[in-house]
Amino acid sequence: MTAPQPLKTVLCPGTADEPRKVEASILPFEDGRLYLAYTAGERADYLEGRMPEGSIRILGRWSSDSGDSWSDPFLVREHQGLPNAMEPSFLRLPSGRILQAYMKRDTFQPQGDPFGQIYPMVTYSNDECANWSEPQSIPGDEKIYYTTNDRLIALESGRIILPVLVAPGSSQVGVWMSDDAGKTWRLGNELIKAGPGIRYGYPIAVELADGRVAMFLMNSTGCIHTCHSQDGADSWGPVIQSGPAPCPATFMVQRLPDSSDLVLIWNHHTQRTNLTTAISQDHGSSWSHHRLLESQEDKPFPPTYSFPSLAFLNGMAHMTWYRHPSDEKTSPRFDLVYCRRPVSWFYGA
Repeated sequence: MTAPQPLKTVLCPGTADEPRKVEASILPFEDGRLYLAYTAGERADYLEGRMPEGSIRILGRWSSDSGDSWSDPFLVREHQGLPNAMEPSFLRLPSGRILQAYMKRDTFQPQGDPFGQIYPMVTYSNDECANWSEPQSIPGDEKIYYTTNDRLIALESGRIILPVLVAPGSSQVGVWMSDDAGKTWRLGNELIKAGPGIRYGYPIAVELADGRVAMFLMNSTGCIHTCHSQDGADSWGPVIQSGPAPCPATFMVQRLPDSSDLVLIWNHHTQRTNLTTAISQDHGSSWSHHRLLESQEDKPFPPTYSFPSLAFLNGMAHMTWYRHPSDEKTSPRFDLVYCRRPVSWFYGA
């Protein structure tokens, strides 16, 4: 079989009726299929900093040929009236069951917190994404925990973890975890707390080759912070404030398949541009092999890029991110970009 060739395309362009095609997650299948789910939304008053109320849902597309072609979009999760459904994540369990986590927002507050009541949900499929169980709230009656796309992971122990930003204040990060394949959930024993004057953004966790769990923290200081757990994300050591910089937007970190190396996708720029990859061969202490996925285009209106996702299948990395043109005529539009590269590409090959 011929290996897939590198590919980059605007897979889900924003339109006048549905201009937001943003946070996504890809679930790979061993037979070469890919299942893509992404946030799709109607027009909103972005120039006033407002989110749309009850108009964001999750759509999906199938590829039967490792990303060469894709089906038409179909509904994965409806917004169900007032609430919004957005920011999907997938995880295949050893049993074959597939978990899907996503965010649900119940209210919108024009003043103060623009997200309102928001919390993670989980559902599962026993038939390869054809049907999904009734969604359940991971935090139960507790609300206001933020996470984003492609954040659900499983540890070698079988524990499932979902890192979250704790509201209000955005100064603490916690981990929701399940030790029974997603049936029940509890919050980890210890929160990661920001230093004075520091605000956190969406966190992401990775299990390192030495068994530790590393939490990578977007924050307001201008560089990525890290923190480590020796007990499966229940308790945490000190925060290390010396990671890659700048750090203006949501980023992605994962371990490469059959390797101890980590790959990072982030904006190596003070703005959400210059979408860059880097490799760490020492568990995240240092980074090298920098490569550009998206370069900064000419001003005055350079596009911006954010919310990357990453999945691996048969030696290929399958990525998504949103592209925002950032000019006056198309400011409400966000396009979802799909990109495919061999894993060797991250090293410069």
